[in-house]
Amino acid sequence: MLNPYWTFTEVFGRALEAESNGRYNLEVFPNKQLGDLESLADQTARGLVQISAGLSAGHLASYFPDIQILEMPYSFPSTEVGRMVLDGPFGRELSDALAAESGLRVLSYLPSAFRNFSNSVRPIKTPADMEGLKIRVQPIPVHLEIVKALGASATPIAWGELYNALQTGVVDGQENAPYTMLLANLHEVQSYYTLDRHLLNMPMVVINDAYYQSLGAEDQAIFRSAARQASFAMLGIIKAKESQDLQTIAAAGVEIYQPTPAEFQQFVDATREPLRAVLSEKVDAAWFDKLDAAIAEAKAELAAR
Repeated sequence: MLNPYWTFTEVFGRALEAESNGRYNLEVFPNKQLGDLESLADQTARGLVQISAGLSAGHLASYFPDIQILEMPYSFPSTEVGRMVLDGPFGRELSDALAAESGLRVLSYLPSAFRNFSNSVRPIKTPADMEGLKIRVQPIPVHLEIVKALGASATPIAWGELYNALQTGVVDGQENAPYTMLLANLHEVQSYYTLDRHLLNMPMVVINDAYYQSLGAEDQAIFRSAARQASFAMLGIIKAKESQDLQTIAAAGVEIYQPTPAEFQQFVDATREPLRAVLSEKVDAAWFDKLDAAIAEAKAELAAR
């Protein structure tokens, strides 16, 4: 399967070199050559590397707690709304605030596809079906709280150990977007996949802000342009292949379930208030209002088209 993250780096590197007439070149270090994502965030904040890709809000929370507003479950009704919000004033304001606090600036938000729950025990139609299940999550506190609010047991497991953990029954299930499941062949060791869309998968490309500020205005524009082109290519591939990815997962014998509107609302009701309470201890209340307003504006704009 084509890795969409490679698409991003390929397009970004070519555009950066072309638009700068060869003054900038991208050197890529894949597969944890420079360490895990937490280490990459630290190295980028300290300027040891200029750019890191694949960081989530959870990885940046220790630098800027307010960015966890992006981890509020069931916030975005669609990937289109998510992309409009993050490409607009809300996303720019959040990036500026992150830079001011941490020395890290978001070069690209990549709201790619929704994360959904899979497991090998039974179909999940409502939160009641999650009772007693052991679900792997990233070692991100908010993700643990989401699974806990839904009645399951959350177990942090490293990405590289997940396939074996599912295969041997250390955990019953996990939560990821369809393309991520296929990249790691998780469909081989799962039986059920529920399209509950609890979180919009949102890796970010971040740049050391001191490095960014050292660039002239023209060069900053070149970096932003290259990032936009790369984001468009990567997200376009993911969106175009989403139905095909689900067909591939189903063809492997995984039962895919789409909750009814009433069932979906049960997931929302089980998580929204508990997670807002948890996040309110870490996130300034103003960000909740700003996100809600940005989502409402994006929905209205899409409806008017």
